[in-house]
Amino acid sequence: MNRIYLDHAASTPMLPAAIDAMRPWVELECGNPSSLHENGRRAKAAMDEAREVLADSLGCLFAEVLFTSSGTEAANLAILGSALANLEGGRRRILMSAVEHHCVLHTEPILRKLGFKVDLIPVDREGAVDLNALDDLLGDDVLLLSLMHANNEMGVWQPISEAFSMARGHGVLIHCDSVQSYLSKDLSEVEADLITLSAHKVNGPKGAGAIHIRAGIKLQPIQVGGGQEREMRAGTEDVAAIAGFGAAVRAHRKDPSLMGGKRALRDAFLDALNGSDAALTIADRHRILEGHAHLRFPGFDAETLLIALDQAGISASSGSACSSGSLEPSHVLSACGYSPAEAKEGLRFTFGWPLTPEVAKEAAHRLLDVVARIEATRASRR
Repeated sequence: MNRIYLDHAASTPMLPAAIDAMRPWVELECGNPSSLHENGRRAKAAMDEAREVLADSLGCLFAEVLFTSSGTEAANLAILGSALANLEGGRRRILMSAVEHHCVLHTEPILRKLGFKVDLIPVDREGAVDLNALDDLLGDDVLLLSLMHANNEMGVWQPISEAFSMARGHGVLIHCDSVQSYLSKDLSEVEADLITLSAHKVNGPKGAGAIHIRAGIKLQPIQVGGGQEREMRAGTEDVAAIAGFGAAVRAHRKDPSLMGGKRALRDAFLDALNGSDAALTIADRHRILEGHAHLRFPGFDAETLLIALDQAGISASSGSACSSGSLEPSHVLSACGYSPAEAKEGLRFTFGWPLTPEVAKEAAHRLLDVVARIEATRASRR
């Protein structure tokens, strides 16, 4: 049985171009990019090339891109670095949506110890932030708004243009987690002060992330040591991972079908589920990331289905945290108003290169077979 990988929102297979770019830095090159000799200069040149590719993709200055070890580290730097750089000011509140990634939400205890108050912005049934609630929460005591471009679990696009415009009116710093949306939309139009990215979501390697820091924005480093990344992120850079990141981005920009083909894959999968008991959490496909399909089979918890799907050769996820071997209710679905039982039913299927529509359809048929078998087993026990 051929295995079908439908968890591209969690991590993506690496493009050959990314592997080729990394190979010299894994097999041959050993220079430290901070060293002044020829080996070090070659390492720095490889990093600069990747930085230029990312800056061009973001429509920003070369010097506004810093590399990190992950999207999580980048988001931590954006939020905690902003707070640490503004300890003496009068702005003591930070706003974030209730459906942010845990790397954003879990900064709250640290922020509280630093004397900041975190307010969560409620969302609607589809996970989109409530703009009226945001308007009520905004004020001249707000330091930072952290709002993801698109939700990593349900896939919904957030109304960032409206939200960021509202925040700007109060002089609020803006962080946009664009890990899931990078290369799906033109981020040069994202009017944020801080934008965070991750390589392994765009067919690059794990171990590389990036943050765009708009010129003039002050952050305090959260990792200290040497003067790497313009003294904003100490530690010797992973040249191989950074080179792979840049190569993956370059490949996507050269061949937009690598990203653009996600919609056809997702639609082939969902079309094959028509007429089944699958309940889409967001029916309008234009409101969600092109490669996302988030659904529930009412009465079937995600844990049971994911185990059965794994046995049927399909890798998928729920988007929920795993604790002590059992899936906790999704914090995203809970914030959307789903009951605890419903919040344990969410299934996330995400698509990308090198899948084909035929394989996506086959995955849908396997999913329906799994549901039918479980239903038959339940019926026999009644």
